Amino acid sequence: MKKFVFAIALSFLTGSLAMGQEQAAAPQPSGQEQPTAPPTSTGGQQVYLGPGLGLDYGGFIGVKLEYLPVKYVGIFGGVGYTLVSAGYNVGATVKTTPDKKVSFNPMVMYGYNGAIKVAGASQYDAISYGVTVGANLDIKLGSRGNKLSFALFVPIRSRSFMDKYDAVKNNSSIDMKTPLLPVAIGAGFNFKL
Repeated sequence: MKKFVFAIALSFLTGSLAMGQEQAAAPQPSGQEQPTAPPTSTGGQQVYLGPGLGLDYGGFIGVKLEYLPVKYVGIFGGVGYTLVSAGYNVGATVKTTPDKKVSFNPMVMYGYNGAIKVAGASQYDAISYGVTVGANLDIKLGSRGNKLSFALFVPIRSRSFMDKYDAVKNNSSIDMKTPLLPVAIGAGFNFKL
C-alpha cells in the first residue's frame, strides 16, 4: 500500500513539475520579457555528520563531516583524539553505488595515520601524518538517510615515524603492549543533515 501511495504522489509531483515547465515555456506577448527563476535543483548535494572510531574520524575517537557536492563524490574532514593529542584527516571518497542501501566506496585521505604513546616516557610519543588509502562500506538506515560506515585503511607512514617506532619496539626497557599494524579499521554513525 505504501508503494502505491508513493507512486501516486510521485506521479502527481512529476506531472505538476512538467506542467509548470510547460507554462513557463509559453510565449509571452511581444514587448514583455519573460521572467526567469534561478535553478532550484541541489544536484544531489548531501551533508553527513557523526561520531566514530578510526582514521577518517581524525583519531582513535572523533567526529567526521562529509559533503557530497555531487552524487558520486564525497569530501570529508575528521577531527579526533589520537591517544597522544588531537588529530585530523581530510580526504575524498568515490560513491560507487550511491542509490543502493549498501555502497562500497574507495577513498584517499591525508592526515593522522599512526601514533606512538609510551606511558611515563613522553619523549617517545609521536604522531604520523601522511597519505592513507582504503575503502569503506556505507549502510543506509531508515528513511532519513542516516548511515553506518565501516572502513579498512592502508596508511603510508613516513620513514622518520617508522624509525621512531622501531626504536621504541627494540628498546628492552619499554614493554610494547600494542604493535603498530599495517592496516587500520574504522567505524561510525553518520547523521544526514
